[in-house]
Amino acid sequence: MFVTLKSLINPKNLSIEFMNKIKVGHEFYGITQNPETKNYMLVVNNKCKKCNNICNTIHFQHKFINWTSGNKIIDEFIQDTQLSAHNDDEISHALEWIPYDRFNNIKYIEKMGVHRADWIDGYIYKWGDKCQNWGRLSQDMFVTLEDLIDPKNVSIEFMNKIKVDHEFYGITQNPETKNYVLVLNNKCKKCNGICNTIHFQHKFIDWTSGNDDIDKFIQDSQLLAHNRTYSVIEWVPYDRFYGIEYIAKGGFGKVYKANWIDGCIRYRNSWDSENQIWKREDQNMFVALKSLNNSKN
Repeated sequence: MFVTLKSLINPKNLSIEFMNKIKVGHEFYGITQNPETKNYMLVVNNKCKKCNNICNTIHFQHKFINWTSGNKIIDEFIQDTQLSAHNDDEISHALEWIPYDRFNNIKYIEKMGVHRADWIDGYIYKWGDKCQNWGRLSQDMFVTLEDLIDPKNVSIEFMNKIKVDHEFYGITQNPETKNYVLVLNNKCKKCNGICNTIHFQHKFIDWTSGNDDIDKFIQDSQLLAHNRTYSVIEWVPYDRFYGIEYIAKGGFGKVYKANWIDGCIRYRNSWDSENQIWKREDQNMFVALKSLNNSKN
């Protein structure tokens, strides 16, 4: 665990009254001695004045010396949000300074003017006493990186405005451009959270049919799948099928049967937050492949 070592000025002052005075603002664990200076030292930990114990704000404080954005305004802004997160229910209000090398697969989305990336660590959700570090969820999660135009404008009001349409996780800095960057995730306007539609949106840049009409048709079906995915269709690469055999000619044209390696997306509890992929069922299922002669229909 993290502790604070404070010099004991005069060992003769030790008493129950002295200990009780120390315990007003600290957890008091014991006394040690610096072998070089021979000074005696108190082994303590700060207590939160509001909670009167070691809450999340103290754990955040211990980490302050381990990071800096290089910008005093941003540092103080992030620290202020962390010093307001006393309980686990308030953790989501705490922002982080996130080193840029904690992102992978950074891609520019031209239509939106932002970057998409995988956040290796995922977001904080509680303190872990055993590991003396923050427990995290959704490792390698998709996030949006959006340039912070003016660092001087960061404030609680600024954060609340951002949070209307986004989950706001923290701030980073692009080492090439030196621009400060907001680490966000879009929120669904209907659900006011990260639902299936947001997960589908993140994948839009990873596939295309090569036909705008087909792409829009598939995407529209995915943007309706807020809670369940029973009405969703996908773009399925042809190499995800095997055992393809011609059956007959039908109303759409030639009909084939095949085995679909991956299977379909589950109808409920579809998103795998841990692995950041869709949960699937009926792997290697039989499907029919029918020719689509006119994509505009």
